[in-house]
Amino acid sequence: MDRPGRYNVERSCLRCHQRKIRCNKGSPCGSCVRANTACQYPGPNRVKRRASKITHADVMARLESLERSISALLGDRSHHVNREANRTKSPAPAAESPPSNAVSPTDITDQSAHDGLLVDDGRYINEQLLSRVLENEKDLQSATNTPRSDEIGFRRPPALKAEGLLINLFVEVGDLQSLHPGQWQATQLWQDFLNHIDPVIKLLHAPSTQPRIFAAINRPQDAPSDLHALLFAIYLAAATRMLAEDPTNEQKALEACRYQKGLELALYHSNFFESPTLTSLQAISIYQTCLRYYNSGRAGWTLRGLVIRAAQSIGIHRDGKHFKLTPLECELRRRLWWHLCSADSRAVEDHGVGVTGGREFSDTAFPANIDDQNLSATATVPPESQACWTEMTLSLITTIANQKRLELHCALTSNVPKKRPAEIVQDVKTHIHDTYMRHGDPNIPIQRYGMLLGEILVLKMEMYVHQKTLQTQSTAVPVTERREMQARTLDVACQALEQTNELFTDELLRGYRWLSSTYMPYFILTYMLWHLCVYPMGLHVERAWRGVNLVFEMTKDPSWPSPGPKWAIITRLRDKALHIRRTQMAAEQATQSVETPAIGADQGGSAVESFFDFVNWDMGMIGFPDWTGLTQSVDITGFEHLLDSEL
Repeated sequence: MDRPGRYNVERSCLRCHQRKIRCNKGSPCGSCVRANTACQYPGPNRVKRRASKITHADVMARLESLERSISALLGDRSHHVNREANRTKSPAPAAESPPSNAVSPTDITDQSAHDGLLVDDGRYINEQLLSRVLENEKDLQSATNTPRSDEIGFRRPPALKAEGLLINLFVEVGDLQSLHPGQWQATQLWQDFLNHIDPVIKLLHAPSTQPRIFAAINRPQDAPSDLHALLFAIYLAAATRMLAEDPTNEQKALEACRYQKGLELALYHSNFFESPTLTSLQAISIYQTCLRYYNSGRAGWTLRGLVIRAAQSIGIHRDGKHFKLTPLECELRRRLWWHLCSADSRAVEDHGVGVTGGREFSDTAFPANIDDQNLSATATVPPESQACWTEMTLSLITTIANQKRLELHCALTSNVPKKRPAEIVQDVKTHIHDTYMRHGDPNIPIQRYGMLLGEILVLKMEMYVHQKTLQTQSTAVPVTERREMQARTLDVACQALEQTNELFTDELLRGYRWLSSTYMPYFILTYMLWHLCVYPMGLHVERAWRGVNLVFEMTKDPSWPSPGPKWAIITRLRDKALHIRRTQMAAEQATQSVETPAIGADQGGSAVESFFDFVNWDMGMIGFPDWTGLTQSVDITGFEHLLDSEL
């Protein structure tokens, strides 16, 4: 006779077990009382023992189940069909139904392999952090329907639509010559481009390009169509910079629209999609950068894919030395390719959509760290990089940092990394500082801009490593130490946001604000606001709020471009953080009179963190240098309910 099954009274209740929080084993337990939910414990029935003898049918059934799972993941349905046709005729035993509180294999798959999210307006988002937040915060999904938050109802720079490159009735009747400015105005626009645009978008070689520009300005009827496109891109960039200084200038707004039409018409005449050239690719790359100021929608993301494919079609992703090109041609191709890669990487953060696979094969070398005057159109020997700050230094800092973060991601996601993540960050920090930044003079605007940008990119990588370290050690460290690690991460985030705000507010850098203002620090803001939801009080919290509030104040400036499609979500997340902060402060004031600790003290912190599962963030390659992973479900409304119940 079998011995009666023993009921383990030390088990947690079903709700506490499912949420992975401590249960006091009461009937009902304290957690369920606070949540005002039914408290149930697992029944005394003993789990059935596995059969002592495994039959052939059992093995075949398990193999079929495994193959079905693999086929579903790989999308290989044909393999599954063939396996079903050849399977044994022996019926597999019926599987037992899992208990209502059990986690099904489908649930486990959904948690470990996230496929993204389709929001209400049909937009696809696979940046994992953003999509996880939207899944759990349904009210935030409505915020994605418009690229602006509810607070932004004032004047913005006029939007330019990008569809004209594909569909434009004007191309059949448009007169390219009539769209050009006068010769004197064209000369002034070219000079403004050299002073304010070329230093931050270093694609051209000014000494060899300037004679072509002036020849086209003097005799536009003799210029090829792709050079016309480059002219209009230069005009548009200069007009954009001026419009950023004075957004009420209706004349500059009209000129920007006219130059855009000229660019589209010139690209049409050059047969860009069938026969792209280095010059036409330079033109559309400059245009894409300017488009950020006018249009933060998905058109820019889509257009980047077309341009990258066009560049690959003429081998820009292969180094020019393979084709025996001149040193000048090699350098220009390298500048263009790495500019496209860096711009595409940033577009991931803007729209929450990442490329699922790795980049196509590319062996294009980095450009040389030189000034344009060190490279001649007649040179036959490749130039040597200079050990000083040059016109290419800013672009190289951005390019190298973006490439190193891919290496960092591989190290953090590999079971046996070739190099420790902390070493990668230290190496890139040392390399950028010793090779480039130590030669910079913070009194020179463009060098100050590059030095700040380099520090920001490295700080983002440090944030990534800090969070991954916390994630892997979350079960092995006590709550107090875990909070200290989170505080250190918040400290790094505050540094990064303070440096970013300096790019926006420094008067010395005002000439480049037209571009820097289009790069909203979504990565840093998302982390900081999420941290402020979990820890509304504590170390660096006041400092974090100062940085966040400054960003929101700047976006209210009428000259500021649209913050982008994710700004509405950031705004709603900030509102929640403010609500939690006010509730926390009210709780502290109420508890002072009765001498009981407020929520967020040591005994309450574990319950708070359980609602957010704060340590299990996984920032994958898709969205980095912006956050792309939140591997567990998070419920802010549940946290607010906890605070209300404690009050």
